[in-house]
Amino acid sequence: MNRERLAAILNGRVARDPLLRRLRDCAVESASALYLVGGPVRDAALGRPSKDADLTVVRRGAALLQAIKRRFGTGGFRFRKRGITTWRFATACGEVDIVDAVRRGLDGDLRRRELTINAMAYDLTGRRVVDPLGGLKDLRTKCLRAPGADTFREDPARCLRAARFLAELPGFSLEHETRRRLIEQAPRLRRVAVERIREELTKLLGSPQPHDGLSAVDAWGLLDPLLPELSPLQDCAAGRRRPDVWRHTVKTIEMSATRSRMPSFATVRDRGELPLLRWTLLLHDIAKPATFALEADKPTFHGHEELGAKMADALLRRLRFDAGTRHRITQLIRFHLRPGHLADAGAPPRGLRRLARDAGDDLPLLCLHAACDARGSGAGTGGAARWRRMSRVLRSLPAVQARLRKLPASPLLSGADILNATGLPPGPRIGQLLRELAEARDDGAITTRRQALAYVKKASRYLNSARI
Repeated sequence: MNRERLAAILNGRVARDPLLRRLRDCAVESASALYLVGGPVRDAALGRPSKDADLTVVRRGAALLQAIKRRFGTGGFRFRKRGITTWRFATACGEVDIVDAVRRGLDGDLRRRELTINAMAYDLTGRRVVDPLGGLKDLRTKCLRAPGADTFREDPARCLRAARFLAELPGFSLEHETRRRLIEQAPRLRRVAVERIREELTKLLGSPQPHDGLSAVDAWGLLDPLLPELSPLQDCAAGRRRPDVWRHTVKTIEMSATRSRMPSFATVRDRGELPLLRWTLLLHDIAKPATFALEADKPTFHGHEELGAKMADALLRRLRFDAGTRHRITQLIRFHLRPGHLADAGAPPRGLRRLARDAGDDLPLLCLHAACDARGSGAGTGGAARWRRMSRVLRSLPAVQARLRKLPASPLLSGADILNATGLPPGPRIGQLLRELAEARDDGAITTRRQALAYVKKASRYLNSARI
């Protein structure tokens, strides 16, 4: 790939994009110098699609803004972030940001970027590629290199972005001097806004090779500044003849990226929920160091799923995740051992139904999580035989849930019905009877309201006698 070939590719992409075509017309009309920069140029060189439209204006910026207002009917709005002024426009063709680099020029704008592969530009009117820092060469050699000595000091979040690019670009490696400078600045990640940390980690986890990014986070000393709650995993044995919990965690995430034939993988991928799955995998064993004990020289972690759900919730709150996402991740952590317990118990039908009902819409995530966890630890004691039992459970659970969802959605009795029929006081016994009724209906033992009333009256007599 050379500049001429890349310019031809970008010219074709602009010609097919109605927003970029109109922006090119605005630049011609206003005699402005407008460049497509960063990710879209890099992705074109790699032959990848790009959703971004990062633009920089370096000459006659005011005239360009007026031309955009005339053509798009919007003046946009201006904001300033980390010393950079940007104009944002919401158009019928999509949203676009244009960085104002009139004062510092194109070279200054490109040199402020985190890596040379992101420091290339395409002149929309001149239809040429500008590559002052050798980004094309670094793409050919699969090298991640910072443009300057102060890249990571100016913005420590770039340390994490470098790890994210290793996850996004398989086969790339960090140049030696860049690595040294990054490690020097790694402790300053503690000063970065948690929202930026959350977004970068989510992008890393959603990348094709998230395990490579996490391995870099560990190797470069980023884990403690980013997620100090996970540092204890590095010194906690996961089990006999198994790696520490941190390496097991990374391995489970690798399974989610490399084993596309595992149960429920296609469903989770097609729903766009691999990042959420990987956040759950990242945090599912967070409580193992706190629950570690030795029994007959074997590590145990009793209750780590319940404590882990609480610890994960605290971490997710710190990173300002929304309540819905926190609930889904913590529930998956709380349930993550149940598929294995069912496999070890011989897959009892009632247990399968109960789990399918409890997991709800997140059952595919739970099944894939359990598969990654099992494969990431060698399936534990019993090896291949246990994995076969586990796999049968994981592949049967969606069918069990599908059958349950064909049953009437409304329960045969409400809590008020049970109170009136039994005379029991409000309390946990009512919830217990509701659950028993649901399971009896799932079993086919109860199908009518009359049978349900007879069941709860008989059960209440037993409960009353037991209380006496």
